[in-house]
Amino acid sequence: MVPSGLRTARDLAALAGRLFAAQRLQLPLRTRLALLETVARQAERCAAAAVYETRQAGASWEEIAAAAGMTATQASALWDTPALRVLFPPRQPQTDRQAAAQRLADALAYLQCSSGVSVDQAAEQAGLEVPYLLQVLEGGSVPAWPEVYTLVTVFGGAAEELRVLWESARGAVHPPVLPPQGAAGYLAAALRGLYLAAGSPALSQLSGRALLPSSCIGQVLAGHHAPPWPATARLVRALGGRSEDIEPLWQAVLQAATALDGPQLPRQLGCADCRITAPHAP
Repeated sequence: MVPSGLRTARDLAALAGRLFAAQRLQLPLRTRLALLETVARQAERCAAAAVYETRQAGASWEEIAAAAGMTATQASALWDTPALRVLFPPRQPQTDRQAAAQRLADALAYLQCSSGVSVDQAAEQAGLEVPYLLQVLEGGSVPAWPEVYTLVTVFGGAAEELRVLWESARGAVHPPVLPPQGAAGYLAAALRGLYLAAGSPALSQLSGRALLPSSCIGQVLAGHHAPPWPATARLVRALGGRSEDIEPLWQAVLQAATALDGPQLPRQLGCADCRITAPHAP
């Protein structure tokens, strides 16, 4: 699967920031060369993703070639389907914990890149060593919660949005005892964490994957309502998360909301669009 051009560009910018920090701090040459190779490889992926999106929009190889300053034959050989399979190979199987750690790292890397705070600035403000922070942003280390909280604050984010990501990376999600009022907001924060980890894709892209209208997804992420479970599970999977991590939170929301509005609430969860699409979910 070819990721979006926006996602690959964001990843490239994050890697470039890490390379800048490594160079400025004169980290070991092996570390800097490895980062440089990774940046170069990501630049190839970024170009390929942009070409793929342009082709999907209907552009011909001749038009692609004109933009790239090469012949149509060269462009096709560089970015055709076999070439894309080489640039974007299927991911190696990961354990649930490894995948969860990567989602946490992706969310932190997205916040770091969006904030404009460099890696070395973030390390200084958070009281962390740069090599360790690089490991965290690449998914090689799962930080303690106070470190996550501090980093998210440095990046201008909301720490509660990454709490479930962190718990999942640590191996367990603990649904809280939720007050009836605003219970959907806690679930929404967890979903927004997955949204950050996915690179904040356009709601129109999520709509096709989750089989929910964009307007409905926006309302869910804002915490205005919680969809029935089948619709919620589809949205979680569309964001690259595990429904097993989110279902306990959804159940907690359901219990809190039922205590507030009565036992008929399960038929009233979500908006009309949620309720219409929910029965079709696997």
